[in-house]
Amino acid sequence: MRRSYVCLVVASLLVLLSGCSPKEPERIHIGFIGPLTGNAEDMGSGAARAITLAVSEYNSRRAPHEPEVQLHVKNDFWDGNNAKPLYDELRQEHDIKVLLMSHTDGTIALQEDIARDGVVLINSLNNDDLLAGLNEYTFTVGKKTEEAAQLVAGRVIELGKRTIRGFHVDNNFMTIFGESFTEEVSHFGVDSRLVSVGIEKEDYREDLMAFKEEGCDALVFFGYKNLGYAMKQARELGFECGFFGSTTMLGKGFFENSEGAQVGTEFSYFTEADGNYVIARRFLDRYQKKFDDLPSAVWPAMQAYDAVNIALSLIKKWAASTQSIPLADYLRTELLELEFYQGVCGNLAMKKDGTSRGIYFSLYEIKGLEEVAKVRR
Repeated sequence: MRRSYVCLVVASLLVLLSGCSPKEPERIHIGFIGPLTGNAEDMGSGAARAITLAVSEYNSRRAPHEPEVQLHVKNDFWDGNNAKPLYDELRQEHDIKVLLMSHTDGTIALQEDIARDGVVLINSLNNDDLLAGLNEYTFTVGKKTEEAAQLVAGRVIELGKRTIRGFHVDNNFMTIFGESFTEEVSHFGVDSRLVSVGIEKEDYREDLMAFKEEGCDALVFFGYKNLGYAMKQARELGFECGFFGSTTMLGKGFFENSEGAQVGTEFSYFTEADGNYVIARRFLDRYQKKFDDLPSAVWPAMQAYDAVNIALSLIKKWAASTQSIPLADYLRTELLELEFYQGVCGNLAMKKDGTSRGIYFSLYEIKGLEEVAKVRR
């Protein structure tokens, strides 16, 4: 009888101890969707590589009880309509638990899907009021779109420009950028009119001639590499006014399409000097060593690296936790409580609406091909 009692006690203790031990290691699948080729490939290709680097570093250092993470990358060709079929592939083939995205339109398109499936989506490219209003599974780690636009607007106002004309591409990000710019300059009595254009447009001369008749003293270009043609055509038509741009001025092919007309353009941008310089520089050195190249625009890669490393750090915490809680629920709770993360982009925190703070762009000027100089913070 005594022996049976002892065995029962030992068995009970083993059950209790097993419930308090870290979870058994498993493989967790995460996905990335963004543009790897095409008109805006620099918004996704560098980010995908940065995430690949981060996952590789995590797997090489993980403890035995921590899960292996496997990354699956999909090219959306900068078309939000591709988000859902690509997401369905990632879910059906790999049962992903976390999705990193470099596309606002795609993020919006997947809202019902991620809520239904309990997948945490982190947009590592954009961060604005539109994304802040999405569902509880959506988070952002990136610069504030409205602030980046206001930085350019402030420069235009400072220089005394009174009549502004230009273009913005008709996707969500550039529309928000253009609207924020226009709203800011309007407070100072500046006359501003931007024409919405498709991302593939190449001939801007009709609109430029209209701008010339209206007597504008500054032109803005909020879009991707095809707006390089607009810059070239503006100079050919005799425009001598200042050029101003958005965060994408260093996109691959932009300078070439402008045939040098991009020189002198002032725009909002971010480099390692604007973040935590030492760790940012080390990240870029490791990036170059692994891929034998650097991204044409460093900020999408830097933001993506921080975004995925935040997720990976929380996956480690979840693995060590004794709580029986689904990963998605754990990530959502912990992300909303993130008060300090020392990333390559800066010291980051998460607001209660799921948007990050701590990444602040500066004003730069284009001096040549892939050559910029900071105008001011």
